[in-house]
Amino acid sequence: MSETFTAIVVGVGNELLNGRTANTNAQWLCGEVYSLGGKVRLALTVPDDLSEIGEALLLSLKERPNWLIVTGGLGPTYDDMTLAGAAAALGLGLAEDPRAKEMILRKLEEYRAMGRATSMEYTPERAKMASLPRGSTPLSNSAGTAPGVLIKVGETTVVCLPGVPSEMKAIFDEHVAPMMAKGKLKTLTAEAEVKGLPEAALAPLLASLAKKYPVVYVKSHPRGFEGGSRVLVQLTGRGDQGVRDVEAARDELVAALQGLKAEYQITIKQDVR
Repeated sequence: MSETFTAIVVGVGNELLNGRTANTNAQWLCGEVYSLGGKVRLALTVPDDLSEIGEALLLSLKERPNWLIVTGGLGPTYDDMTLAGAAAALGLGLAEDPRAKEMILRKLEEYRAMGRATSMEYTPERAKMASLPRGSTPLSNSAGTAPGVLIKVGETTVVCLPGVPSEMKAIFDEHVAPMMAKGKLKTLTAEAEVKGLPEAALAPLLASLAKKYPVVYVKSHPRGFEGGSRVLVQLTGRGDQGVRDVEAARDELVAALQGLKAEYQITIKQDVR
């Protein structure tokens, strides 16, 4: 399949590795990147450790992705060390960014007006969230206090986002997605829910379609048991050729299912984001 860009996703947090918190951020981001026409090549999870964070960033940058998205570790506490780890690994150093400071102060004023802030004081903990790698750009956070951060490293755009899902999604949707969407490809998915045939019975047909239409992503998902099974078959293509091939592959799939006298239902999903 053709992609307009590649991405690597890095999740930071001990809670992700000790099983206390599910890494739903990675799942959501992978889906968004795919929806916007890209491909996630690698997803990593690292602990709240300066050297581990730095190593993950340097390892990821060696792969030369267009985007490197890091989530978690941007808050005010001692174990929020993503930006320090990134600054050290990239040799940039940390410095208070006046734009980030203004974002935080503005958010505190908003909280005060809502009756949520107990203090307007610009504490060292709050100042920590405005200490960014030199040369980076803060991204406003409409759902929280800590700004996101954008860093250009060669051909890679590094984006650091908060770990709180609502804040991560808000910054991604408001700032990152519009930049990614500039090269968006039209995407078409044909889904067939097949009843009464086990996945193994469909495997030769799907392998044949994948070989004949290499730009189409062909995938099956079993939803039941042998004998009384349901299998979801997905055909996804991008770009003009991909869309045409999905339509052709769908027609062949339908003809084959009819020949097998299988019960099926076809759904077409076109990405219009």
